[in-house]
Amino acid sequence: MSDELALTARLSFNKGGASVTRAVNITVDVTGDAYTHQVQAILHTEEAAIVEGAAIGTPGYVWIKNLSDDYFVRVGITGSYTIKLLPGQVAMFPAAAAIFAIADTATCNVEYIIVEL
Repeated sequence: MSDELALTARLSFNKGGASVTRAVNITVDVTGDAYTHQVQAILHTEEAAIVEGAAIGTPGYVWIKNLSDDYFVRVGITGSYTIKLLPGQVAMFPAAAAIFAIADTATCNVEYIIVEL
């Protein structure tokens, strides 16, 4: 079987006469059949490994949302925090390595889904 994972990204901007809309749909072949979907508390005092679950061999794609109303969370792969999620923001990205996060100022909950590659 192929194309087991479907991903959609959509952006629409319209302000002051300037506008742009873009939507991309892709499908991805995955060899595994495992995924993790949970909420995890992310501390501000130390980095936390995002729990992938025992069944996930290699993480493929990650969808993550900062559930905090007040603070941001930094997310990255193997300790390099390249994504900053403000309160309520969402990111989706490919990840073939361990995923880490650290909160700003206070503990934040994040909801995430990781699909095995």
